[in-house]
Amino acid sequence: MDFGDLSDDTVIQGKLQHFHTSIDKIEELLQVTLDQDSYEKLSTQDKVDYDLFMAYALNTLYWLYLRSKGVVPNNDLKNQLNRIKQYMGKAKEAHDRSTIRPTLNQAVAKRFIKHGISASSQHEPTPKKVKM
Repeated sequence: MDFGDLSDDTVIQGKLQHFHTSIDKIEELLQVTLDQDSYEKLSTQDKVDYDLFMAYALNTLYWLYLRSKGVVPNNDLKNQLNRIKQYMGKAKEAHDRSTIRPTLNQAVAKRFIKHGISASSQHEPTPKKVKM
């Protein structure tokens, strides 16, 4: 890289080199994540997570781009990021609701009820004898 007037300032050169290597890493990551064949193989939950991740990552990258150009992002972009965060929370709640909550085995419950009702109708409770 040609630093021109900044050829004497090693601190800025180091930061710019780090910035460019970070951009290269982001580009590599995006190439891997934009592969359509692997997306089709994902489960529904993984697709939701992937879509939310991509929306948040792209909005964040756009925000970083605007900041690097010296433009202060408007509130619309911040609201969009907050909206994506809310959807992430909703997706997590939906996933937790389906995995953490215990499920009822209806066939077993019906058998318990059926046998409990038939047993109570056949036998009258006998009073216990009291010893004196």
